[in-house]
Order: sequence, then structure tokens, then C-alpha cells
Amino acid sequence: MLRDCIGGRTMGKQAMTRSTVQALSVLLLALASGALSLREGRAPDPLPIDAPAGVFSADRAMAVLERVLVDGRPHPVGSDANAAVRDRIVAEFARIGIEAEVRNRFICGASACATVHNVLGHLPGQARGDAILLTAHYDSVAAGPGAGDDGSGVAAVLEAARALKAGAPLARDVWFLLDDGEEAGLLGAYAFVREPEFAGIGWVVNVEARGDLGASSLIETQPGNAGVVAAIGRALPRPSGSSLDYEIYKTLPNDTDFTVYRMQGRGGANFALSRGAARYHTTLDDLAHLSAGSVQHHGDNAVALVREFAATPPQELRAKGDSVFMHPFAAFQLAWPAAWNPWLLAIGLLGWVALAWRLRRRGTLRVRALVAASLVLVLGWALLLLPAWLLSWGLGALGATPAPWTAQGGALTACFALAGAGLMALLARPLQRRWGDAVLGLAALVPFALLAIAAVAWMPGASFAGLSPLLALVVVGHLLPMRTLWWSGAVAIVAAVLWMPYVAGAHDAIGRDGLGGATLLAGLVVMPLLPAIAMLGRATKPAVGLALLGALAFAVLACVKPAFDAATPRTLNLLLAGEDGKPSQLLASPLASAPAGFLSANGFASGVEAVLPFSGRRYHAGESGPVLPAPTVVVLGNEVRGATRQVRLHLQPAHAGDDLTVHFPESVDKGSVRVDGEPLSESRWPWWQVVTSIATPADGVIVAFDAPADKPLEVHLVGETRGLPASLEGIERARGAVASPYQSGDRTVGWRKLTLAP
Repeated sequence: MLRDCIGGRTMGKQAMTRSTVQALSVLLLALASGALSLREGRAPDPLPIDAPAGVFSADRAMAVLERVLVDGRPHPVGSDANAAVRDRIVAEFARIGIEAEVRNRFICGASACATVHNVLGHLPGQARGDAILLTAHYDSVAAGPGAGDDGSGVAAVLEAARALKAGAPLARDVWFLLDDGEEAGLLGAYAFVREPEFAGIGWVVNVEARGDLGASSLIETQPGNAGVVAAIGRALPRPSGSSLDYEIYKTLPNDTDFTVYRMQGRGGANFALSRGAARYHTTLDDLAHLSAGSVQHHGDNAVALVREFAATPPQELRAKGDSVFMHPFAAFQLAWPAAWNPWLLAIGLLGWVALAWRLRRRGTLRVRALVAASLVLVLGWALLLLPAWLLSWGLGALGATPAPWTAQGGALTACFALAGAGLMALLARPLQRRWGDAVLGLAALVPFALLAIAAVAWMPGASFAGLSPLLALVVVGHLLPMRTLWWSGAVAIVAAVLWMPYVAGAHDAIGRDGLGGATLLAGLVVMPLLPAIAMLGRATKPAVGLALLGALAFAVLACVKPAFDAATPRTLNLLLAGEDGKPSQLLASPLASAPAGFLSANGFASGVEAVLPFSGRRYHAGESGPVLPAPTVVVLGNEVRGATRQVRLHLQPAHAGDDLTVHFPESVDKGSVRVDGEPLSESRWPWWQVVTSIATPADGVIVAFDAPADKPLEVHLVGETRGLPASLEGIERARGAVASPYQSGDRTVGWRKLTLAP
């Protein structure tokens, strides 16, 4: 009897050890799969300058960019530096044997107008029609030199043009467009659609950047993209991006030139860099921080896709329907027609129900238990928002997140992800003890099913993220219905591959506002691992404790290490602003929290307030300054016709080259606005009730618009000169020691109010 007891206890320990090892194996496989999936966000190694002539070399491209941006100056549209960059681009085209032409046009975007100077080159193909446009923009914002945005694209286009010219002749024409004025509102793209060559363009490849490192990811195609997605799958050697990225992009106010072409009915692919966003539109968007590997990825994508578009029959590229697609491990494309989504969803849901029915018949599952466990997991997942909010609040109060992007983005991401994973893992043992492995494994699929249902109904491109785990369950679960660990592990591996790139990239993509998403997504990835976590037995608590301790450690790290460093700038603009005839005031406009020492030492208020009547932006108010000249205005027309007042204003800048902005009341309709006779272009976003003339000539512009005749009309006329007066050089130096200008940079702003009685 004693021998039997000892033998039974030994066999029980062996079984427990075996199940623990199996559970640990599943956990490690899921972790390894998730880690490998992060390859999709990494750029390849750059090819050397002596790479074969027909391939893209980042070393050659970077040498080109060094010549184009030789002085490292910001070069916004209308500036002298912009003209110098343009001349150097024309010279680079000539260097590779392509004669480039500069096209000049005054154009209005959705809320800004300027004279743009587009550089256009041509590589003839063997047939006409359905030409390919390879494009990027060469202008920068006023605050930074624009090496990433979009010098990376300029380098990619120029080196791609050389490689395409050196390779085999192409079946179709290729046009190379380096356009101007993108940062001012896609002006170069709006101008190009007016050019005669645009009528012959069939397909567009655009290369952009919202950062300076990482993968060149596909962020946008067009409605009816099945043929284009298939071409991308055939062509790209290291594909990155998914239809979920495209769905997310459509919700963001981050249009690019590709948006203009898509609105004109053209298809193609829009690639972008998105890591290194802390330096985006700052003085550190320079050559020193631009990743050569990212330029290599841009160029590989551009060359491969232009060749594929040129070789593919147009009717194939125009295949009807949309595709759902993803690129696991940046190794291959997995895609299906979006029209299949409802059928795949039905298969997934019916497969889940069928497995539940089979397990119920075998006595390992009760329906009530499954419903209860599903509710607990869905509610527990949703409640992860609470600790995410508490973490955000606490870290913000401790000064760890003073800006959207900080130097501790990696630590913050790890903190929020481990918190979500650890808190979700706390449910593993209690739920397993109460309802068993099978119930726990099936209940963990319910959030994925809900996501799949919502995506199929409202966001089809995102459907793979919920459907794929469901379909993994259908396949593995029905092959091994009694092996909960294996089918739940298969689901977990699929979930880790799909979702870990979004967990790791949440901060890069959105900044501190994305950290809560990392918590939710990490909890989602852990959910199908709950049976494996529960099977760790006594090791479960230490494992969960280690995850939560890790979250705490990374939180402490984010608090004690500096939020800003040499590669992650604090951002702060200075404005000297004043109404016509009144003393001006120095204002500090921080994107991050402003350094208190700088504010107090230079006479700024510690709090922020809205001090400009035409802007809701809040500033730290500083000391008074001199009276500034404001734009002059002459009312050329103020006629009432029926219920409409037709107004024509002649605006002249205080200094030639100033930006002039008219702030309209809400009663003014966008469709009536004309600037030197040009209407505003269509946009997918609401009008901001402003129009800006950029780099306005000394003789000014004429702005015309309609307003209701029975109401007084009040408009604010604002003139902005880039930079500050020389008298403020000292405070600029003091700011430079602690912060960087961003976006439009420092400005001198003079304004006046114009009122027209009814």
C-alpha cells in the first residue's frame, strides 16, 4: 500500500512536471513568435556604394542627400534655402542623365496658397499610358532641415531613378516628381494634378516620413486595391505594413501627397517611416539622425514596385475589390479578398461553437461556465483601461511624460505592456480552478470574436487581427479538441505574431496617448495563454509577480532617467506678437512642458493662457516688446447682393515674403474663398476658417469671399515673419540650451482686426 501511494505520488509529480514543461514551452514559443514579428518594424542593412548599378544602394542615396542638404538649413516653400535645394536636385537628376524640368504654379490647398516649384523628371518606357509616378516632397518645415521628412524620400527617388535607368528598359513611362509645398498643405501635389502629364499617370508610389528610422511601411493604398496589393506581395523583398495600418491611417489627420492623387482616382502605394517621431519637424531631423537602413528600405520598395507596376498589365492592377493583407515577420504577404470576411467570420464563429459543443458532449465544458468565464474575461480586459489611466496619471504627475514623445519611450512601453500582461495573467489560476482549462481557453477567444465582428462590419481591413486567431482555433482545436494547451497555444502564437508589433509600436506611433493601447493589446495577447499560465502551477504566482515587478521597475526607470536627451529634444517655439499700434508681447509656445528655469529666468509666466484673439492656442506670456507692423488692407469691394455680401480685400505684408493669414468667422463659406482668383482645394477634413498666403510678395494678394449680408463681419489679418528680431538673440540662445523649435518655428507676428458693418 505504501509503495502504491509513493508510486502514485511520483507519477503525479511526473505528470505535473510534464504539464509544466509543456506549458512553459507554449509560453516560450508565443514569446519567441512575438519577438520575431517585431522584425516587420526594422529596416534592412544599407547596401554599399559599390552595389550593382541596377539595385538601390543606401550609401549612394545618402551621398546624394548630403549634397542636396549640404548646408543643413530648413527650406520651407518660398524660402531662399528652398530654391537652393531645388537647384541641387535638378543637378542630381542631370548627374544621372535625366533632364529635369521645374514647373512653377500658384496654387491653393485646403487652407493655404503659395507659388510652388515642382521638379519633374522622365524615364521613357516602351509603351504609353498608365505611366507610373514615383514621388516625394523636397520642402521642409521652417523649424528643421527635413532630412527624414522628406529628405529620405528625395534620396530614395533620386537613387531609384538612377537604378531604374541603369536596369532593363521598362514597359511603361516613369515620372519622377519631387514636389514643393507639401508641408504647407500638399500644395505641390495639388499643382501637379493641373499639369498635362497627370492625365497619363495610372499608378503612384509615394515615399514619406514621420520620423527618421525604422521600416518603410505601407500605410495607404486606395479603394479597390486588390490588384495593387497582389503586386506588392509579388514585388517587395521585405514587406511591412498591413490593411489594419491603412484603416488606422484613414482615421488620422495626417494626409500626404498620395491623398491628393487618390482623391483624383489614382491607385498605388504610400510608404512611410514612423519611428523617431520625437525628432519629427524639429532641428534634429537632420542627416546625423537619419537611418541609412530606412533609406534602403524606402528605395528597395520604390524600385521593386515601380518595376512591378510597369510589368503588370493595367487590367490586372485594376482588379476589382479590396484586400485584407498582412506581412508576418516582414517575410511574406498573407492576403484575401475583403468580400470573404463575412464567410471567414461565419467559419470562425461556427468553429468556436462546434468545439464548445464537442467539449460539452465529452463532459469537459458547461455552457453556463463558458458564458460566465467569457463575461469575466471581456470585463477584465476592458477594465485594464483603469490601471492604464492610473499609470498615465501617476507617471505624468511624477514628470515622466512631459511631452508626447520622450527619451524613455522604450521603458514606458515596457511598463504599460507588462502591466497589462501581468494583470490579465492574474486571472489564470482562479478561472482555471473554477471552470477548467477548456472553458478558459474557449472564453479567451471571445474578445477576438468581438473584434472580428466589429471589424467585418465597420473596418474590414482590420478584420485579420480578430479573424486569424479564430481560424487558428478552428484548425487546431478540431484536430486536437482534448488538448486545450495545444489549441490555445496555437491561438496565442497567432495573436502574438499579429499584435506584438502594435504593442511595441504604440508609443512610436501615437506617443504617450498610445501607451494605454499597449496595456490593452498586451492583455489581449496574454488572454489565449491563460491555460498555459495556469498550468505552471506553483510557478504561476512568481511569473505573474515578475511581470508586475518588471512594470514597476520600468516605471521607476522612466521617472529617474531624463525625459529628453541629445536625440530626443524638448520643443518650444518663441513668438513676438502684437496688434497693430500696440506693444507686442513675447510668447512661449511649448509642445512639451516648458522648463521652469528657462521661463522664470526670461520673464515668462509659469501658467499658460489664450492671449491671441484669433487662436485658441495657449502660451506662456512674457515681457512686452516694440510695436510691430501689421499687414495693410484695402477694401476693394463690399457689395451686398440679396442676402450675400461679396467682399474683396487687397492684403499687403509688412515685409516681402511674410505669410499672411485671414481668420474668417464661421459664417464665411469655404467654397466662396478666392486668393488671387484661385479657389481652395477639396479636403477630407473640415475647413479651419483660415486661409494663408505663404511667402507673400511685396505687392500682396487679393482675397475674395462671400458672407451673410445681415451680420457684421469681423476678420483678423495676421502677418508672420519667420524668425525673431535680432534684439532677441540672447533669449533664442537661452532657449537653444534647453529646447528646440518645432513645426513652423519662431515667428514675429503682427495683426489687425477688420470690421465691416452690415
